[in-house]
Amino acid sequence: MRNLIVIGCATILALSLSTAAFAGSIADVDTDGVPDSLDNCELLANGPLVADTNNCFQFDGDQDGFGNACDVDLSNNLVNDLPDLLDVLAALGTNDPAADITCNNAVDLPDLLAVLGALGGAPGPSGLSCAGTIPCLP
Repeated sequence: MRNLIVIGCATILALSLSTAAFAGSIADVDTDGVPDSLDNCELLANGPLVADTNNCFQFDGDQDGFGNACDVDLSNNLVNDLPDLLDVLAALGTNDPAADITCNNAVDLPDLLAVLGALGGAPGPSGLSCAGTIPCLP
């Protein structure tokens, strides 16, 4: 009986080590549970295991391959600039999914602040090879 217990424990340990080694071999910089190559927001956790503060969970309202959590580029010119600010201002008070950067089902002050804070930057980064094209269908 003791031998069976030892063999069982050794098997469980071996499986655990194998699983840990496999899990460690898949890059997931933001540790959100989505491998970087499939993550539409590589540096900001917005996946199924760890959500961003508003639970975007990989949501991409304008289907450009960049998740809303890291995409204030509403004009889709790959630059966070004045047209994006104007787009969010025009969408204030609506529930436009592309302009709802904070994923709270409303375009409101937090979305406007997100755009203001990101001006001059770029969306993403995204691990999707189709990022920047609409529709980005991974």
